[in-house]
Amino acid sequence: MREIGSEFMMDSFKRGKNEYCYLTDYPKRYVLSGRTGLYLIAQELQVEGIDSVSLPAYCCGSMVAPFIEAGFSVSFYERYEITNSKAILIMDYFGFLKEETALFAGQCREAGLRVIVDATQTAFSRSRSYDSADYIVVSYRKWLDCLCAAVYSQNGFITQEYTKENTVYVDIWRNAAKKKKAYLETGNGDKQEFLDLYGKANHMLGEDYIGFKASDSEIERFENADSQYIREHRRSNATQLIDGLHGKLNLLFKSLSDEDCPLHVPVVLKQEWRTELRKSLIKNSIYCPCHWPVDEKYPHQKTRFHDEEMSLICDQRYTEDDMKNEIEEILKVIS
Repeated sequence: MREIGSEFMMDSFKRGKNEYCYLTDYPKRYVLSGRTGLYLIAQELQVEGIDSVSLPAYCCGSMVAPFIEAGFSVSFYERYEITNSKAILIMDYFGFLKEETALFAGQCREAGLRVIVDATQTAFSRSRSYDSADYIVVSYRKWLDCLCAAVYSQNGFITQEYTKENTVYVDIWRNAAKKKKAYLETGNGDKQEFLDLYGKANHMLGEDYIGFKASDSEIERFENADSQYIREHRRSNATQLIDGLHGKLNLLFKSLSDEDCPLHVPVVLKQEWRTELRKSLIKNSIYCPCHWPVDEKYPHQKTRFHDEEMSLICDQRYTEDDMKNEIEEILKVIS
């Protein structure tokens, strides 16, 4: 049985034309990671005298960290509600677009807030919320082996462009991705070795992400990814999971709209059941993450999803047979 999920190995996508290199025609900068991009946006807002931001309660600690480290006051919202902060971050989840999100972005803009749209989870979609954004940030390493992110600014950038690169982090991660590819394709090597390298690289990114541009080689990888291939495979795989599990698991999204490109297929189940299901899947080499563990280092507002969400794998690395296997292993546990 082959592995499903976990970190991307080297060459996790087909090369071709990327029709999603530009989500809008706003001025754009490539940076190292999504949190690097959020820190850049915080710097831009500070020049305007803005030092408070409201984030969705259901978010990752890595989205909170850049604003805290930039000295911002951070608050949280659970529903589509305009807060007293001077800036607000808005996002859709797991690649599924909601009309309410776009309408809320427009309302926030009309109310005079600086609107940040985190498009990381909708990187291969066209959302109407982008039209209302002052800033858009999108990280691509969640979608393929590509260590870069992008920041868009509707009115251009005030701050100086980043010039340094975090070459040590990139080299360690690339080494891990190459070793994983060799291990999965030939059986050669030590699995723990590349897992340790991934861990080292990800820890390094968490500790040192501010002020880095993306390297030319990583930008080239993104700009030459076949976006049609990515979209078609993710949509097909997600549809297979949804159809196979509908009525058996609590799916957050039960269908795809024309523009949706799923990052994952999220399900919600009681925390103890989630733990049992994940353990069983791991025994069968299926690695489904939970989004997101609460990071106690930073302010947060816990939601039920933090404890009950699990993300099913549907990305372009996998075939119809892989999805069938994922469904079968899930049904063994929940039936």
